[in-house]
Amino acid sequence: MKLATKFALAFLACGVLSVLVYSAVSASREARSTEETVAEDLVSLGQPIRAAVVAVWEREGDARARELVSYTDRGDESIDVRWTWLDVADNDALAPRAGGIVVGDVVRAGKTQRWVRVRPDGARKLYVYVPLLRKGARPAALELSRPMAAKSAVFWREIREQMVASMGVAALATLIVVAITSWIVSRPLARVSEQARRIGAGDFSHHLPVRGTDEVSHLVGDLNAMCDQLRDARTRADEETQMRLRTLEELRHADRLRTVGTLASGIAHELGTPLNIISMRAKMIATGEVVPKEAPESAQIIVAQTERVTRIVRQLLDFARRRLPKREGTELHELAERAASLLGTLAKKKNVRIVVDKREGPVRANVDANQIEQAITNLVINAVDAMPQGGAVHIATMLTREAPPSSPDRPRDCAVIEVRDQGVGVTDENLSRIFEPFFTTKGVGEGTGLGLSVTHGIVADHDGWMTVRSDIGKGSTFALYLPI
Repeated sequence: MKLATKFALAFLACGVLSVLVYSAVSASREARSTEETVAEDLVSLGQPIRAAVVAVWEREGDARARELVSYTDRGDESIDVRWTWLDVADNDALAPRAGGIVVGDVVRAGKTQRWVRVRPDGARKLYVYVPLLRKGARPAALELSRPMAAKSAVFWREIREQMVASMGVAALATLIVVAITSWIVSRPLARVSEQARRIGAGDFSHHLPVRGTDEVSHLVGDLNAMCDQLRDARTRADEETQMRLRTLEELRHADRLRTVGTLASGIAHELGTPLNIISMRAKMIATGEVVPKEAPESAQIIVAQTERVTRIVRQLLDFARRRLPKREGTELHELAERAASLLGTLAKKKNVRIVVDKREGPVRANVDANQIEQAITNLVINAVDAMPQGGAVHIATMLTREAPPSSPDRPRDCAVIEVRDQGVGVTDENLSRIFEPFFTTKGVGEGTGLGLSVTHGIVADHDGWMTVRSDIGKGSTFALYLPI
């Protein structure tokens, strides 16, 4: 229901209630006023009759005076005029109908008295007694009576008349209130509502005109100010988000470069063997030690070793190269194989084997392949560093249904990458801090403390989470949960 309609109905209800109260009071007052007016009329009528009757009574006696009263009674059928004696019993024919108790003392004192008789059927009759007093004569009084409408009839007639007149005025006033409310309140609020919908949709460019100085105008002004503040806040948030993303990408790229530096020493040895073979074969050809018929064989060996070097360098460059984040369906087992191949030489130098377990069929997820490969690489490097006595690092991919720690009652289908080592383990004290940036348990110059932090951020960007289990002296298991 519109606000103007509510105002109109409220106004109409208040008007009707006020009219009812006023009509009830007015009807009661009108009933009393009618009774008083009729009584005054009867008194006014009785005074000249009294004077004439007293004069006849003095000259010709009470019999002639009563005849005059009887004659006067024939004038108006609605008014009854009677002669009454005040010294007779109440059951006497000429006794006052109001009774001696009501009439006697007041009328004997020379004052008029009135009395209203109400019948069981609700009919009312007004009696007025005008004293007829003569010195030394019996006390008498003129009884003038007239039928009166029932109070309820007068009351409801007045109510009807008041309601008819007042409802017409109330209807006109309601129409005026509806028009004024619609113009002053409903239309401005409709514009405010439309502006609120624009703000909810993210459009902060539109401003409403401010007209007047009332509360609605203040609301419009505040709404415009809120638009400006939200627009500025969104601009700042967008800038901060872009800056955060750039910083995060820089951090991840720096972590990749750090990993590349770590791999360089191992790869240098890996490159040394094919380069020595290429150099030796080239010198043999150049010095003529190779007979012509063996030259093609030496050339094939050089080509094979060159391709080996190229493959190793390309793999390293691909890992270090900056790429824009791009999610697509990816086979996670292949990422694990690629990371194992990249880190194989480094692991071998530390007497560590990298084993990729394939526990089930293909495990695919919609991820950024480069970021997930970086996450796996960081975990494997940490695993290798955690095994100074050598051992095996196991990488496994699988599918499961698990609930995130933040919503334990809402399990989700997830792809899992698990990296398990046989290292020294992590203490409980350090376990709660291992995902903090720049926190590391390695010696000075051996680590930056970014690997696990970057890995945690990558998994969070994929709406996933990480878990870790560790036993001192037995090893640690890191698991990456990536919702499918």
